[in-house]
Amino acid sequence: MLQRDGIQMLIGCNFIRAMQGGLRIEGQNITFYKSITTITSRPDAEVAAKADIAELDLSEVEYHEIQRYIAYFVGEQSQTFKAKFQPLLERLREQGFIGENPLQHWSKNQVTCKLDIINPDVTIQDKPLKHVTPAMKEQFDRHVNALLKIGVIRPSKSRHRTMAMMVNSGTSIDPKTGMEVKGKEIMVFNYRTLNDNTHKDQYSLPGINTILKKVGNSKIYSKFDLKSGFHQVAMDPDSIEWTTFVVPNGLYEWLVMLFGLKNVPAIF
Repeated sequence: MLQRDGIQMLIGCNFIRAMQGGLRIEGQNITFYKSITTITSRPDAEVAAKADIAELDLSEVEYHEIQRYIAYFVGEQSQTFKAKFQPLLERLREQGFIGENPLQHWSKNQVTCKLDIINPDVTIQDKPLKHVTPAMKEQFDRHVNALLKIGVIRPSKSRHRTMAMMVNSGTSIDPKTGMEVKGKEIMVFNYRTLNDNTHKDQYSLPGINTILKKVGNSKIYSKFDLKSGFHQVAMDPDSIEWTTFVVPNGLYEWLVMLFGLKNVPAIF
């Protein structure tokens, strides 16, 4: 966020939606719809100099290019970027610090996800889905096969079974056709019965205000995002059978910690 001529801007999609307006950027002009307001900006040497990241010996352009490369690995990077940073990224990949395999450091990780079960005699017996169309079965098969391929689940003979469902991450309206467009399909699990039979971890995660007080006076901030973070924590062998879920083609159990179980944020 840059400040110029007394104007500060920090704009998010939620703000624009709440105002039922819009935003258009054309060259140096930014136009806000609803109450029409136009702001004209012009770059100069002073602003460009302030934008540099002095502590990292990087320009703002280089900094954001690294972010885009590591986070998404899409598109082509400039030849300058490749010449300067590609050897470093390759060394990090060879040493296992970055990559596509979230299970790589299981043997080194001393933390496992152990469920503190209240009553071990309880059996989870969710009813499987009654009406499964060929399209739904294809969806389940696609997701299960992908999880089997990376080794985070395996076929199960557990006495437990939690129902798996396919949902879409929201919907939107196509502005051209007016038709409803479904979001990304996700396989989710109804672990309510298991969570009710699990003791709560009494450790309280710090709130955002507590975190800001601790880091508010810092000058350099580092952010590390773990690929499939929960998958980097293995399930305790005694807890694996409790994670069993049922899909149209059988039972499977998780070998890794998964989203939806009680206490997993605290463990992570």
